[in-house]
Parts: sequence; C-alpha cells; structure tokens
Amino acid sequence: MDGTIIDSSHRQATLPDGTLNLDAWIENATPAKIAKDVVLPLAAQVQARVAAGDYVLICTARQMSDADFQFLADHGITPHKIISRPLGNMEADGSLKAKQLSKLFNLKQFAKASKVMFDDAASVRSALRKIGIAVLDPAKVAGRAA
Repeated sequence: MDGTIIDSSHRQATLPDGTLNLDAWIENATPAKIAKDVVLPLAAQVQARVAAGDYVLICTARQMSDADFQFLADHGITPHKIISRPLGNMEADGSLKAKQLSKLFNLKQFAKASKVMFDDAASVRSALRKIGIAVLDPAKVAGRAA
C-alpha cells in the first residue's frame, strides 16, 4: 500500500544503509498517525478494477491493524483480499510478499489468471517478477499519466 495507493512517508524512518527501519515503522503505526496517511491517485484503480469485475488484492508488508482497515474503509478502498505481514515477522519485504503470493497463486482458480501489481520498491518488483507477476513501478506509471 505504502508508496502505491497510500502515502505514509510521514511515519517512515530509515536505517543508516537507507533501508526501512521496520521496528520504527511498527512503533509509528498508531491510530492517530495512520489517520494522517494520504490516499494517492492510484487508489482509484482499486475500486475501478473491482467495479470492472477483476479480483483485486492488496499485498502489503505492513502488519495490518484495526486502524489500517478503518483507514481503507473510510476512503472506499475495498479490495477482495488483503495479505499482510504476520505479527512478529521481520522478513525482507520482497521475500515475504513472494512467499505469500506464491501460496495464493498456486490455487487452481488463480493458476491462469493475469497477475499485475504495483510496488514502489525495486527489490520487491524483482522478487515478484521471479514468480511470474508483472510488477509496475507506480512512480513510472504516474509519470506517464502526467
């Protein structure tokens, strides 16, 4: 969600190597701070694709809380499914998402479905492409629309 359909950069902290400080991220996931997140234009595609009859899911490296679900509901973002980081899991985002999505896409009903996603992290895009998902950089898609 972050960097694709939601701007939560006001809650992010990075480590000296530039990667996300996951401990700080989790600490900043308070209801008051989540309420200050901003919906990005790409979020409209979630509802447009749902309305068009596509199966839409969100795969996020967030540990989803009630406040996250409330934020989505308050902004009309209603995918069919949300896959998120399990409590206590500190795995890198790319490998986490690849494992979670591989399990889902191994189900018979998804085996031949088109799989297109957006992710702002190059490492995640690379990991997901390795399992057969077309992954787009939302910054590049937004740049084309401008």
